[in-house]
Amino acid sequence: MEFEFEKKVLADITPSFKVGVITDSQLSPFFWKKMNTFERNLRRACMRMAALKPDILIFAGDICNIASNCAYGRFMRALGDAFKESKPHFAVIMGNHDYFPRPEIAALRRRKFIKNTAFPPFWHYVAGGYHFVGVSPDCGSLRRGYDGVAPALRHELDKAVAASGKRPVTLITHNAAKNTVYGSDKWGDESLDFLKNYPTVVHISGHLHYSMLDERSIHIGDFISLGAQSTAYVEMDGGMANGSVPPLAHDAAMGYLLEYSLSGIAVKRMNMVTGDEEKPAFRLNIPAQLDEDVLRSLQAARPAPGTPEMIAEAGLCEVEGGRTWLVFDRGKDGDFVHSFKVVYNTGQVQYYYSDFYRGLTRISPTMRLEVYRMPKGVYSADVYAINSAGAVSKTAVHIDDIKVLKRRRYPLMFAPDARYL
Repeated sequence: MEFEFEKKVLADITPSFKVGVITDSQLSPFFWKKMNTFERNLRRACMRMAALKPDILIFAGDICNIASNCAYGRFMRALGDAFKESKPHFAVIMGNHDYFPRPEIAALRRRKFIKNTAFPPFWHYVAGGYHFVGVSPDCGSLRRGYDGVAPALRHELDKAVAASGKRPVTLITHNAAKNTVYGSDKWGDESLDFLKNYPTVVHISGHLHYSMLDERSIHIGDFISLGAQSTAYVEMDGGMANGSVPPLAHDAAMGYLLEYSLSGIAVKRMNMVTGDEEKPAFRLNIPAQLDEDVLRSLQAARPAPGTPEMIAEAGLCEVEGGRTWLVFDRGKDGDFVHSFKVVYNTGQVQYYYSDFYRGLTRISPTMRLEVYRMPKGVYSADVYAINSAGAVSKTAVHIDDIKVLKRRRYPLMFAPDARYL
C-alpha cells in the first residue's frame, strides 16, 4: 500500500510527557569542509531540545534543501550527537524540499528518505493516551501537497478521533492548512481544507518560516493550528524595506515544547538560541476535552497585544561609510513591537520589521534601521510602532536631518555562508 501508516504504541511513556517540535533545517546537498549556518543551527536546536529532555522529538519536514544522501547524513548525525544521553522517540516527516530536485519521482524520494533515516514517512503513534498522526506530503507541491494521501489521512484521523473521543489528536504535516496560521494565507495548502471537520485536532506544521513569536502563529478556528518556523532562517511577508528575510534571520531558530498531561497540553514557544521560553504570558493551554464550544472559549480568552506606543519624542540619523541609519528607542506594546512605519516629509511611507523574531531577551531597546530605496537627499521622518495585530501607535519618534548619500537596495541574505540552492 503506497500510503501505509506505521502503527505503534509508545508503551514506556507515562500520562505526563513532553514533546519537542522543530522543523525546516533545509540542509545543503553540497559538501562543506566546515559546518555551514543551517547545519550549525540544526545542531544547536537539537542540543537545546536535548537539554529539555523531551520524550518525543518531532521534526516537521524539509530536512534537506534538495534530497541527498549527504544532507540526510548530516541530519542523522546531528540527532545522534545531541541525544547521546537521553534518546527520545523520534517522529519525522518529509517536506516539499525533500522531494526536490525531481519531485515527479515521488515514490523514489520517499524510498530515499526511508533508506537514509529509517523513519517511516507516515505514522500513527499513541503515547500517554494521546494519538499522534504524522503525514509527509505525497509530492513536492507548495500548495497542494496532500491530494494523493488525503483519503488515507482522513481514514487515519477518523480512527484516532474515534479512539480519543474529545481528547485532542495531534496531527503533524509539513504544509499548513490554508488561512490558518501566520503566512498560510499566502503559502497555505488547500488540500488540507477537510481539517475543518475535525475540531479535536491540534495541527502542527512547518514550511512557512514565519516567526512563531507573532501571535498569528497560533490559530484557533475550526481546529487548533500551531505554526512552527524553521531552524534555518525566518522569512515573512514582503513589502518591508529590510526584506522578507530580515537582518540576522538565520540566527533566530525557535521550536515548541508541548507538555502533555491528563489535564491537557501546555504549548511553550522555545528559543533555540537561548533555551528560554518566549512569551509565557501568551502561552496556550489546551484542555483535555475539545469541541466547538471549547474552541470558541479558547479563542475569546487569548490575550491581545497591547496598544503600541513610541515613548521618545526624537531620534537621530547616523551616517557611516556612505550608509544611513535611523536610530531611536523601540517603543512598547505589551507584546513585541512587530514592525515600524516610517513616514518621510516627502510623503513616502516605508515599513520595517523590528527584531522581535530574535526573542524577548535578544531584542535591542534601541532600533537602528538602515535606509533603503530612498533617493539621494536630506529628509525628515516620523517613525510609528506597529503590533502583531496591525495596530499603529498614535505617537511617533521624529528624526530630522536624514542624509541619504546614495540610493541603496536591501541585500537579501538567507545566511552568510549557506547557498540556498
